[in-house]
Amino acid sequence: MIAEKEGDRIVLYADNNEYCTVSVQLTLSLDNLIADESFDHIYIIPQGNKIKLVELSRIKKGRTGYAYDYKAVFGNVHQTNYDRNYVYDLPYKKGSNFRIDQGYNGQFTHQNENALDFNMPEGTNVKAARSGIVIAVVQQYSESCLREECKQMANHILILHSDGTIADYSHLRHNGALVQPGDSVNKGDPIALSGNTGYTRGPHLHFICFLPGIDTRRGIKTKFRTGNGTTASYLVEDGWYKRNY
Repeated sequence: MIAEKEGDRIVLYADNNEYCTVSVQLTLSLDNLIADESFDHIYIIPQGNKIKLVELSRIKKGRTGYAYDYKAVFGNVHQTNYDRNYVYDLPYKKGSNFRIDQGYNGQFTHQNENALDFNMPEGTNVKAARSGIVIAVVQQYSESCLREECKQMANHILILHSDGTIADYSHLRHNGALVQPGDSVNKGDPIALSGNTGYTRGPHLHFICFLPGIDTRRGIKTKFRTGNGTTASYLVEDGWYKRNY
């Protein structure tokens, strides 16, 4: 966020240096200033762009003051359409067989969340379930617990897909990323080593595909190729899924 004085006005800009579109929710506190009619509260900033958000003008003579706050998330929070027929690959190598510890809307941490937990030993090679662009890598954490503070300590990788959805591969090993932001990955490429970081009661891979929201991700259910790769299904809790392709 950038504030610039232009004549007798103050102009707020957003400069997006990320590897994808970013959505920004802007809030203002104004003293003897008024926002121009274009003020929209939520802005969609394309990757690599600097855009003007709002102009602030004096109401009357005297002192003026302003403060602003914002939330920024990857992706377009206004998006509703995506490829509902896309079939994902299981996020591990051929010959591996893992159980779904917690499925969609699970009773532990997946309540009202369309996410999957693969019961996966630490150090397992995690593969990209779909091609895309790596937009975020967090790998500095080494702790795990069931306390509130550990919810912010899950190492993870975010991959943006061609239809605007984003996949989150989470609870990865400390310094276990095999990619970096800006990398293009193909389905099946190794992206990380699994781990046991963050809010977790044991090693596993947490996978969720979602459309972005300012305060809450809009998780979506995804079908996966299973067995020898000729069938596709939604994965269910306590099910075992072997990858033979």
